[in-house]
Amino acid sequence: MHEKLLVLFVALTLSAVALAQPPDPIRAAREAAAAGSAAPAGVALNAPTATPAATTTCTYQFTSAATATRPYLQYCVTVNGNVVEFQSPAGVEHIAVGTIGDGYALCDWAANGVGYHDYAGHGDADTGPGWGAPTLLSQTATVVKIARSTADGLWTLTQTFALNAADSSLKVTMAVKNNTAISRFIWFTRFTDIDAHSNTTNILDGTTNTVFGYDVSATGYGLQISLAAQNPFFKEGLATTSAANACAIGSGWTGLLNGADGAGYYWHGITVPPHGTKTVALKYKGI
Repeated sequence: MHEKLLVLFVALTLSAVALAQPPDPIRAAREAAAAGSAAPAGVALNAPTATPAATTTCTYQFTSAATATRPYLQYCVTVNGNVVEFQSPAGVEHIAVGTIGDGYALCDWAANGVGYHDYAGHGDADTGPGWGAPTLLSQTATVVKIARSTADGLWTLTQTFALNAADSSLKVTMAVKNNTAISRFIWFTRFTDIDAHSNTTNILDGTTNTVFGYDVSATGYGLQISLAAQNPFFKEGLATTSAANACAIGSGWTGLLNGADGAGYYWHGITVPPHGTKTVALKYKGI
């Protein structure tokens, strides 16, 4: 894992120098710590800053029955595209505990670090003008598709939430469209406040391919968010104890969290061409 991280950090640094892009969030946190300064501040997980548009209300609920080879799954998505319930196996909840948090963050570095996020119960107030109203594009018994643009019209996020009964998982496909005539480098992140097996004290960590949290008790149940499809972007999973603004992802990062109330981030660094779209697909699965 550490060798892969080193290769990733070198690549990111060279790219940042060549393209005047910021380094990845873990590198930024490490450099801040080495310099004796604090990383950009996030807010504690129990201190959300929300607008009236933020919601944890379950709107689109999906279930998959248990079989001899796979566990029961139930999850729910808000109108804004937040996963606010994830139960697998039956009776074992990983998100709908305490302050319910899940969602997405976009930091636009072409605009000198303007951020937009929506973390459901952990708030949606960032440095940018925020998100506009969501639009339901389609809904079936296994799939819901939701589009939402930033209030300034620069970005449109289209999310597809698909039930995969074959392995009791949720696939979240996120297509980010640049609505402007210039190329833009963004940090694009998925955030989830993992409270494995209804327990706020978890072990959490991440790799380049996944972020996860699991119960510290003997049950060992947990939630893993991993790549559902490979992509060429810079990427990293990490866990912290704060709900950071979109341009402060990685604030408070110290590595493995053991016995903490934390959240998982799955971060991407992506260059989106003029009027272009880039897509990230992630899998939520009980462990």
